[in-house]
Amino acid sequence: MTKEIVLFVLYSIVHLFAIATITKQDVFYLPSKIIPILILIVALFRYFPSLEKRGKLVAVGLVFSLFGDSFLALPKEGFFVFGLGSFLIAQLIYSYAFTLDSKIKPLLAIPFLLFGSSFFLVLVPKLGPLLIPVGVYISAICLMGWRAAARNSVSKPFYLGLFGALVFIVSDSIIAYSMFLKPEMDRFTASMGIMTTYYIAQVLIYSATKLEELDVRSVKNT
Repeated sequence: MTKEIVLFVLYSIVHLFAIATITKQDVFYLPSKIIPILILIVALFRYFPSLEKRGKLVAVGLVFSLFGDSFLALPKEGFFVFGLGSFLIAQLIYSYAFTLDSKIKPLLAIPFLLFGSSFFLVLVPKLGPLLIPVGVYISAICLMGWRAAARNSVSKPFYLGLFGALVFIVSDSIIAYSMFLKPEMDRFTASMGIMTTYYIAQVLIYSATKLEELDVRSVKNT
């Protein structure tokens, strides 16, 4: 593993430990949550001017993910919509990044459409004023999954990116399930599931991007 991946894993474990031992009110909680994503952002932005378009998009998507993490980690109520909006932008940026070398492939949209619409219909009675924001967000994560699946490449970066997108959907689904369908769910269990899958998703998307950047540079140098 590369240095940034090792650091990412270590600091991710630190935050998972923080979930088990402290609350959002603790001053250490927010930095422990965002440091893993900061590591990936710094790793990409070191080469930002020379990154290909997809690499730049993923770097910006990570920045908006960082904003989302920060809003959702704040102890005060009322920041959920801001966190949701930040992650919505990140999902749309990732979708565009995956679309750069993709064809439409409408048949691949069917499983994501079925999942998204079914999950939304189950959530509807519980959403109240969040009906539209959550509906838009579910559409965005399903769009990201579809565009990741529709890429023309079948290389290692393709599979890393696709699996990252799918795990991202799992992470967001756990959030919705624990918030709206089973609010009595143990917070520790929910948070551990959400953050473990979230970190896995982000590092997979990052790894896919880095491998593609290395491949492009290798071709340019030959």
